[in-house]
Amino acid sequence: MEQIYIKRKILSVIFILVMLISIAGCGTAGKSDKAASAPSTAVFRDMLGREVTLSTNIKRVALVRTMDIYMLSSILGKELDAKLVAIAQSFKEGDIDGYNMFSKVYKNLDTMKELGSVYDDAINVESVVDLNPDIIIVDKQFFNKNCIQKMVSAGLPVVFMDNNSDPFYGPLKSMQMVGKMLGKEAKADEMVSYAKGKTDAVLERVQKVTSSGTKKPVLYWECGNVSPDKVGQTDGDVKTSWGYVWDKLGADSISIGVTGQPLNAEKVLASNPDIIIIGGANWNPTDNIMRLGFFATQESASEHLSLYTQRAGWSDLNAIKNGRLHALHYNLYGRPYGFAGVEEMAKMLYPKEFSDLDPEKDIQEFFSKYMEMPYSGIQWAKWHK
Repeated sequence: MEQIYIKRKILSVIFILVMLISIAGCGTAGKSDKAASAPSTAVFRDMLGREVTLSTNIKRVALVRTMDIYMLSSILGKELDAKLVAIAQSFKEGDIDGYNMFSKVYKNLDTMKELGSVYDDAINVESVVDLNPDIIIVDKQFFNKNCIQKMVSAGLPVVFMDNNSDPFYGPLKSMQMVGKMLGKEAKADEMVSYAKGKTDAVLERVQKVTSSGTKKPVLYWECGNVSPDKVGQTDGDVKTSWGYVWDKLGADSISIGVTGQPLNAEKVLASNPDIIIIGGANWNPTDNIMRLGFFATQESASEHLSLYTQRAGWSDLNAIKNGRLHALHYNLYGRPYGFAGVEEMAKMLYPKEFSDLDPEKDIQEFFSKYMEMPYSGIQWAKWHK
């Protein structure tokens, strides 16, 4: 009897063990089945309204325009070094300040594949195919370039952003779109929410200021990519780019109707602008240009601005007599921290009404929260008599 009881006990234990193993096996199988059923691709809609199928685990990113590395780095952070496999023309030649700043953090920039200039339609599509990118990021302004059309026709994973149609919100929508595609939706949404809140606040206040009867400041805007003894181009098309920006910020631009070429010197004198703003960057480290960026200083910028005051007739302009000669980074609105530029522009145009804003503090805060490198240099400057 006792032996039968012991055998039954042993059989019961064996049965329980078998059941536990079976249950565990089913659980493992369930997890495996679930993992196996996870989609490897997803369909997204880009800024042109195109449906694009992309990997849900993007590891290889190609940038067709160098300046978009600012947006990409804010989204990917440290991961950019491993995921960015190709960039457009030489980062070092096209944006020496950006290169010097980014190369402190990202060590693969020197060995990264350079695709060529999309502006010159000089990208070799075969070399792009060889890179096997998971995503190719392009601004929609380049849609009709032959090299881009070849990529689209070849079925490459091309997605289009739109930074220019609406310089205030286009870059934010593009950032949100790319963040979702790269699996960084939460971070992108957080950055966009922060920047949009700042931008909304400024534009709402500008609307109140201009609708209250406050006189719109007469503005002259010039690109400072040439020496001050020459005249740089202006942007007067209110439908896009800087012309759009100044119009929405309540400026009375004297450049309306003139875009991509210099404004007649006599027109500037006759218009007698209240404020003059020179667009700056570090396009060439050796030329006598309006230099702004990560390594520029207020002192050097003010000294350069003083050269503009020596132009014939400028000493009699209201802008010069009242000390309202400024500089602003020419590529600022297309960058993830462009909202700080919106704040600064409002202060330039309406100094009393926006005296409470502190764009310098805000841009430093954005860098400390979202960028891998510390903020340095200047994105705007004022001439000091």
